[in-house]
Amino acid sequence: MSAQELFGILPLLILSAGIVILLLQVSFWRGHLGALATTTITLVLAMTSCFWVAGSLSGATSSIQVTGLLQVDYTALFFCLILLLTAFAISIMGYNYLRLRCDPKGISGSYPEEYYILLLLAMLGACTLIFSSHFATFFLGLELISLSLYPMLGFSLTGDLSPKREKLQSLESAIKYLILSALSTALGLFGIALIYSASGALDFVGIASRITELSQTSTLFATGVTLLLISIAFKLSLVPFHIWTPDVYQGAPTPTTALIATVGKGAVIGFLLRFFNILDLYSSQVLLDMLSIAAIASMLVGNLLALMQTNIKRLLAYSSIGHIGYLIVAFIIGKSTFGTEAVIYYLVAYIITTLGSFAVIGLVADSVEEKVLKGEYPESPLSDVQNPYQRAFYRGLLWRSPWLAGCFAAMLLSLAGIPLTIGFIGKFYVFTAGVEGQMWVLLAGVVIGSALGLFYYLRLLLTMVQRDNVPDINNTGAVQIATSGQLLLLILTTALLVFGIFPQILINWINAL
Repeated sequence: MSAQELFGILPLLILSAGIVILLLQVSFWRGHLGALATTTITLVLAMTSCFWVAGSLSGATSSIQVTGLLQVDYTALFFCLILLLTAFAISIMGYNYLRLRCDPKGISGSYPEEYYILLLLAMLGACTLIFSSHFATFFLGLELISLSLYPMLGFSLTGDLSPKREKLQSLESAIKYLILSALSTALGLFGIALIYSASGALDFVGIASRITELSQTSTLFATGVTLLLISIAFKLSLVPFHIWTPDVYQGAPTPTTALIATVGKGAVIGFLLRFFNILDLYSSQVLLDMLSIAAIASMLVGNLLALMQTNIKRLLAYSSIGHIGYLIVAFIIGKSTFGTEAVIYYLVAYIITTLGSFAVIGLVADSVEEKVLKGEYPESPLSDVQNPYQRAFYRGLLWRSPWLAGCFAAMLLSLAGIPLTIGFIGKFYVFTAGVEGQMWVLLAGVVIGSALGLFYYLRLLLTMVQRDNVPDINNTGAVQIATSGQLLLLILTTALLVFGIFPQILINWINAL
């Protein structure tokens, strides 16, 4: 491997080094704050390296091919940077979540540092998946993400102070995800085997060069690609492979839920863009029809089921199913520059708003957990008014915590696609992509799904501004969240509004890819 190739995968090397350093640090010195510091430093260095590598790509060197397994280019580095920023935010959320549930000075001595090791492993898998140009690295990246998520989903079990109900839900979500993820992985591997049997190659460029020669084995190849897309549809929660999503989202620790909803799906979308472009799968009408059906079903089913939810995490789970359906509409348009631009912009909008929504819910839940530990909530289990995951808890939030309610309102308005938010620009891109591709049936699904989504987002907003039946101030009171959480919400809300009011900033960055 040459020096240029090593430099090209610098973000992966930094993440790997950070994992090793954190493992050694935990071996010799247990400390929650120290683990957070090492994790954030690693993520910042990895983000900085993305700029260094991007600066070296110019002229004839628009991409770096690393041993035939990885390909580093501007688009991959941009995806990597966005996901690393997301992981940085999730590490802050994780710290606030774990400090109230893991007590290293307790009898059982529950240490939370392992969570950060798993987070870095998941990020290493996500970046590997984005850079992959070979099925070996694709599978390695996908499994790194999955194997990290299994223990992260059940991490509440390790906390001395985690409520019993929270532990049971966390274990349930981990088991469900493990079983269904194993099934999807098996289907994906079978699909890869069929693709290899038909083409005789595992690298994407090699497969692309043999596609024209697959006339006699086209059925075998098409079956392999279909099985692979089914496996990917599971990761994206596309209907009908979405069954796991609401239960896993509800039971998992909120930072882990945010990780699945943003990093897990963002990495898969980044891979799909490269895979479809290199193999020119946009020319296969059968595959596009399958994606269209899945997109329409996701937009309608996701938003319809969200109407019936009172649990906020389940509501956002079904909402994310609908939003991935919107994103697939832009994805289907093909290889055009505008199509890629629409996918990337909508993905950035989705990540910012989804991350912000889960950050609000997670920080509010941490505030309630702190009151439970102090004995301010004597009832067990908590009533709906005291449960931060129920819609009833947010009744009158605007009058109890105006700033927090304002941040949450901005996230919900962006998810609904209201003007002056980044979500509106992302939805506008989807509409424009649909019109350009003359996909009128898909556009009808977008319109109906958006109307349904508008109803339950505005219903939650109305709940927050209601004055009647506002809980007693001595019972729930103003929601107090950590300073780091306030800063995180401020940054996310600012980004949401800045990119919504001045979208050209982000558009110029995307067009430079």
